[in-house]
Amino acid sequence: MAHQEGARPQKPLQSGQGPLVTAETIGSVLKSSEAWLARRGVDQPRVDAGSLLAAALGMERLQLYLETDRPLQETELARFRPLLAARGRRQPLAQILEKKGFWTLEFKVSDQVLTPRADTETLVEWALEIETPDEARVIDLCTGSGCIIAALASERPNWQLAATELSPSALALARENLDALGFMARVHLEQGDLFAGLDGPFDLIVANPPYVAESEASQLDPEVRQYEPELALFATGEGLDVLRRIAQESLARCTTGTWLLMEHGHEQGAAVRALLDEAGFKDIDTRRDLGQRERVSGGRSP
Repeated sequence: MAHQEGARPQKPLQSGQGPLVTAETIGSVLKSSEAWLARRGVDQPRVDAGSLLAAALGMERLQLYLETDRPLQETELARFRPLLAARGRRQPLAQILEKKGFWTLEFKVSDQVLTPRADTETLVEWALEIETPDEARVIDLCTGSGCIIAALASERPNWQLAATELSPSALALARENLDALGFMARVHLEQGDLFAGLDGPFDLIVANPPYVAESEASQLDPEVRQYEPELALFATGEGLDVLRRIAQESLARCTTGTWLLMEHGHEQGAAVRALLDEAGFKDIDTRRDLGQRERVSGGRSP
């Protein structure tokens, strides 16, 4: 629930680039900014106001709460206003800050890729549990920011890794992330649809493909609907067509006992299990995400 704006304004900070903020202290600006974001439907206004102000000041967010009485300079507020205004327009926090944590790593993000989500770590956890050869050949389809393949690279230094992405701009960002994290030399990147001409065979296949039905677009939060790439979000056939293609095209690229793991919508579990069964996979199972919703389904090649 939004807090009341209790600060006594001394000088309203007016700018064509941003909202009104109270020209007092860190504490009063945090309070008024939280209320302003809450009125615009932002889900975590306190956290986001703090994260944006910390970024503008070059501080850690928790440090703000130790310095709530500190006066803010006009130059500091000038840096903060456009950040706050962007969040008020419902631009995702990660896009504004141009970074997002995933697994134990930090990734650069933009409006060209899906923002990495904590629920996708369910796929990484499952992949790391699977028994594979020491130098397993692993491919990540629809890699986006590269967060999944980078997380796997960080945990399995001997795996031979590949990742594909249809969007050239998304692939460029994945390359930038892998290079910044020191994994680029270990990951073969290929631009193209799904396997992008890579025939394998692979010991493990993972994918976080588009799986939102186009009919569900109006139900998405503005942060997703307005700011994340449609190519990475939507699939035809009630959101199942890309998942179906992956299941059908994977088996020919598997060794004996290769696992295919695919993220999907929380109401698609039964349908994806059926796709895996129709494609010929065995030992089909589904894992739940942090909210206990069905999120990743997989099967093993015979």
